[in-house]
Amino acid sequence: MARMKRRHELEGFSGKVGENLRLTPRDDGRVHVVARDGGFEGASFPHWQVFKDAVAYARQSHGLDAYVETAVRTQETPFHVATADFLSPPEIKAIDLEEYHGRPGDPIHVLAIDDVEVAEVGVLITDDENHLIEMGKASRTDENRWTYVATRQAPGHHVRVIVDAADLPGHLDEVRVEKDI
Repeated sequence: MARMKRRHELEGFSGKVGENLRLTPRDDGRVHVVARDGGFEGASFPHWQVFKDAVAYARQSHGLDAYVETAVRTQETPFHVATADFLSPPEIKAIDLEEYHGRPGDPIHVLAIDDVEVAEVGVLITDDENHLIEMGKASRTDENRWTYVATRQAPGHHVRVIVDAADLPGHLDEVRVEKDI
C-alpha cells in the first residue's frame, strides 16, 4: 500500500479526479482513493486486470501465517500485504557456484528475496549441450539463503545451472549461470 509522505497537498480535498477516481477523506486523516461505479470496467487500462487478480488472491489468502506475521511487523493489514505480495515477484540476487565442481555433495548456494517469503527454490543442472544432469529443490539455510546439494557427477567440463525462485502466489524469477568445472 502506498503512503504519502507529504499529505498537505490533499488536505481538505475530496471528490472526483478525472473520469474514474474519487477521493474521500477518512476520519483517521487518510484519503481513500476508489474507482467510481463503473470505474475501469471495460476501460482500456492494461494493469487493471492484474490488480483485480491481486485483490482476488488477497481475499482468499490473507489469512496465511506469513501474511499475518508480515502485517504485524509492517503495521499493515494482512489483506494489503497479500495484495502487495501478488504484485511483487521474488528476485534471485545471487547464485554462488564457488564450491560446486560437478561432483556429488557439492553445494550450490542461492540468495533469493521476496517482500514476504520465498516459498521454494528449484535448481536444474545441464551440460553444455542442454542434456539434463540433475534437478531438485534447494533447502532453506536461513531467511533468504538456500542450498542445493548435487547428487550426480557432471559428465563434462562445463555446466549450466538454472535456478528459479517462487513466492507464495506462485510468481517466479529465473536466473541462469554457467561454469567450467
